[in-house]
Amino acid sequence: MIYIFHGDNSTQSYPAFSALVDSHQSSEKYRQSGKNIDPDSLDRFLNTPSLFLEKKVVILENLFSQLKAQLDKIIKLINLHPEFDYFIWQDKKIEATKLKSFPKSDIKLFSLPEILFSCLNSISPHRQKEFIQKYQILIQSMPFELVLFWFKNTLRRQLTTYSKFSAENLKKTYLSLIQLDYQSKTGTLFEPKDIALERSILSLIDSQP
Repeated sequence: MIYIFHGDNSTQSYPAFSALVDSHQSSEKYRQSGKNIDPDSLDRFLNTPSLFLEKKVVILENLFSQLKAQLDKIIKLINLHPEFDYFIWQDKKIEATKLKSFPKSDIKLFSLPEILFSCLNSISPHRQKEFIQKYQILIQSMPFELVLFWFKNTLRRQLTTYSKFSAENLKKTYLSLIQLDYQSKTGTLFEPKDIALERSILSLIDSQP
């Protein structure tokens, strides 16, 4: 059987993937990730009898990040050996056309809530009230660390592309989020972390005349 875990919400998809892998402790495992997935070594594993007659399982992380030529070889090998179990995890949503390579697989999609993207879009000049309302919903529905990650990612992207904020204010807020992340992880933050994050973003929104 082929089990596929994918989606933007890796904080939920990876633990679910890991739990399934851990439930096969007694199996003989082939585990590789990303560019380290080698079709030749996978072929040898699939075609070599198990020394202790253990069940074989294949664990592949970020398989669909492979170049097409390599990916096609691996997909072919997997489909040639349906007698084994395959656990596949991807750190983002896999295109539907690629999922068709495994038509009989058990696919589990882990999506981020719409409120996240709605809140991110409200990080814009003169939208303080809207941001506060959406942030309060978001912080109750997602882990703080994941919310902070997406806020940092959004500001970092704006630093290299287009932003309605000045580069100076954007950089200042981005650096404040990095500092907040550090203080939160080291226990040196002396106010609730959700309030500190909200205050940092509001200072950016308020900075635009």
